[in-house]
Amino acid sequence: MTETPALNTPEELAALRSPRQKPQTAARAGFENRVMKTVAGRFEKASWDQCRRFGSRLGLAFYAGGPRRRELAIGNIQMALGVSGEEANRIARRSCQNWGMTTCEFLHLPNASREEICDYTTVSGGEHLRAAHAQGRGVVLLMAHIGNWEMISARLQFEYSIGAIVRPLSNAAAQDHMANIRRSINLNLFSKFGAARPAAKWLRAGNLLCILPDRHAGADGVLLPLFGRETLFEVSPTRLAMMNNSPIVPILAARRDPWLQDGRIDIQISPAFEIAPGARDSRDEAVLDGTRQVISALETMVRTSPDQWSWMLRRWRDTDTKVAARVEQMKK
Repeated sequence: MTETPALNTPEELAALRSPRQKPQTAARAGFENRVMKTVAGRFEKASWDQCRRFGSRLGLAFYAGGPRRRELAIGNIQMALGVSGEEANRIARRSCQNWGMTTCEFLHLPNASREEICDYTTVSGGEHLRAAHAQGRGVVLLMAHIGNWEMISARLQFEYSIGAIVRPLSNAAAQDHMANIRRSINLNLFSKFGAARPAAKWLRAGNLLCILPDRHAGADGVLLPLFGRETLFEVSPTRLAMMNNSPIVPILAARRDPWLQDGRIDIQISPAFEIAPGARDSRDEAVLDGTRQVISALETMVRTSPDQWSWMLRRWRDTDTKVAARVEQMKK
């Protein structure tokens, strides 16, 4: 096994930037940083219970005050799950509540002790991860924006070296604070917009790599059905697993009911699966087959806790078929 790469330096964290990030004046950047630190500081000092209760209200305010996102979420739910409008409305409402809770809990993490994190989370299926990790080829942790996904790395860091592929935010102050929180829980970060080599090196060293491919992939994705409707889907979990012959372990961090009275996080680890690399001339088909396995695992997670997935994002787009056709044409 090769030497484990070091965690991100402050300079590397500062380099995590979104292509959509706009230039700022020094005055504006300073103001936004002060606001971010003030708001985040309140949640660092709060309890888990306080974070959940305030986060629930925040989510409900977002649900009530954002009609476009609300309608998008309800439409996504009805399309994917085939439920009534009333049930879709209930799921969408709780999804927003969960988003608010997760945001506030995430801001609390820098001040959470090991004992506090372990008390707030339970882990089942740990034997599956231990068996996959023992192979020494690194492990791709297949995650989704369900429950409190940030608590997975917060809890597992006590046993494993963990990295994650992340999508940097367009707001510099929010991005810097988020990166610092993740660094506080020993999470090594790799930008979605960067080269694959650093993440592959991290895997080759035998470490864990978190990937959340349940957002729209853009032109870099492949056109495959998710809940029966085609969308451009991420191939990074499959490609990285194939490059390193690494097992993929699906992992879910679901919130306990009743959310406000309990709300703790059950981390559920499923058995690993592996992607057959295939011959060189059939590598693209192997990527598609592996990505179909990834999609199947994600759909199972969402069906397990449908009211904890972030439905308000534009995962399905009318332009996907045209974008995919244009990309294929450019390859020829």
